[in-house]
Amino acid sequence: MMLPRFRLAAALAFGLFLAACAPAPAAVDDLKSCAAYQPALDVTDKFLAAFNRKDMAGLEATFHYPHLRIASYPLQVLSGPGQQDDVFGSLASEGWARSAWSDRRIIQCSHTKAHMLATFVRFNAGGKEYARYDGLYIIEYRNGFWGITARSTFAP
Repeated sequence: MMLPRFRLAAALAFGLFLAACAPAPAAVDDLKSCAAYQPALDVTDKFLAAFNRKDMAGLEATFHYPHLRIASYPLQVLSGPGQQDDVFGSLASEGWARSAWSDRRIIQCSHTKAHMLATFVRFNAGGKEYARYDGLYIIEYRNGFWGITARSTFAP
């Protein structure tokens, strides 16, 4: 679902306003002791494991809804399971066999949210890396579970 440009701008402005009112995140030096640190790593591990299994239900189980994906235009706002594009068909056409994290760093953290910079790589069936993409993942504890609320990557 595409949001009209003015609604998107208003939503982003409101999000920035709320972020300014939120409790201060943990200092960068102390992030490993932050409550969201390990859950953020765990949920992104589950995300990638489901992705590599081509398990769409498992992948979507790691999301909070609405779920926001910022990659190639248009912006994707998923309001529930079953709305994700067929990424596995697209990846098969480029020879994709699996993906792996090459780097994940929590850059901001609180007791209910983490912002993670991450780099993932794509491998073909021969095990050769053929693509590498950076991204930002926003992980939150809501509705009784840790999930990915938004992700912005440079992957198409």
